Amino acid sequence: MNSKAKYEYIFAIVVVAILLAMAIVNYAYITNHEPNIAQPLNNSEVPAGSTVIDVSGYQWAWTFTYHNGSSSTDYLYVTANHNYTLQVTSKDVIHDLLIPSLGIQVYAVPGHPNQISFEPTKVGKFIFECVEYCGQDHYLMRGYMEVSA
Repeated sequence: MNSKAKYEYIFAIVVVAILLAMAIVNYAYITNHEPNIAQPLNNSEVPAGSTVIDVSGYQWAWTFTYHNGSSSTDYLYVTANHNYTLQVTSKDVIHDLLIPSLGIQVYAVPGHPNQISFEPTKVGKFIFECVEYCGQDHYLMRGYMEVSA
């Protein structure tokens, strides 16, 4: 066996080892992670004690309306260790709300509200954004979720 073939075998073994390690890590994550998938709006499925927040996407911002009637634009205020249900819709075109720190992604579709429930556990300021191209100023559809203690 020449040295070139030897290096090719070593390279192949390293690549297979990396792929195998990545597969094991992904399998462990998938089996130990509970999926949080958005569902069509159904008030009977809102968890007991959950605070409902109405979310409306429009070109090019997000509006959050809270249970007390107040609202905010591009800023979501929540409290740690409390359950929330986002009821998400759109006023114009399809949008897609992504809150990566919580693993939440929910489509905002005109005339087809969706809902998703979550409970933030970390205090801090986290980014959210629209990840469905929705027009010229799509890149402006981002904001912050502030989780307080």
